[in-house]
Amino acid sequence: TFASFEEDKKLRNPQKWAKSDKYRVIQWDMTNVPAPKFGDASLYRATYNQYYGENCGKPGIGIQLCGWILLWKLWTGAVEDGTYHSKAGYIAAQKNFQKADLVDGKVIKFHNILDRGYQGNVTAFRADQDCLQPPSSRSDMRFTGEQTIHSGTVARDRSGNERGVRAMKRSG
Repeated sequence: TFASFEEDKKLRNPQKWAKSDKYRVIQWDMTNVPAPKFGDASLYRATYNQYYGENCGKPGIGIQLCGWILLWKLWTGAVEDGTYHSKAGYIAAQKNFQKADLVDGKVIKFHNILDRGYQGNVTAFRADQDCLQPPSSRSDMRFTGEQTIHSGTVARDRSGNERGVRAMKRSG
């Protein structure tokens, strides 16, 4: 499912990802897969997503720095990103993989880069992984200078993830 640490390191852009040289980085996002409008009210409610404004399914899409793209399980559209992150099973799969893919006898942790909506820090911590997310605040609050720099850094790093999302959407 995942590229090994050595494969990932060999295939990633060494200039762009020099600061991540000792890390096993994976970026996660979700997208919509349109579904028909169901006549049954419970199916309609379970698949309707307000953000996308349609009935849909939502899969997790991960991309490692080497460009390895993976698709995780499709859930109903009403699921929140944080719930998906904590219960879909890819964090547990990453934990098992990082324990099996040792580098010089040592575990190299996954560093999950997520969007704001995921609320993934606790889930990652419990699986002995790290999590990097941009800060969030209420709409009437302003970021501090440090928060702005942190948010921009995460956004720059996550920009490659949108390529993975587009590639998965093209496959239908």
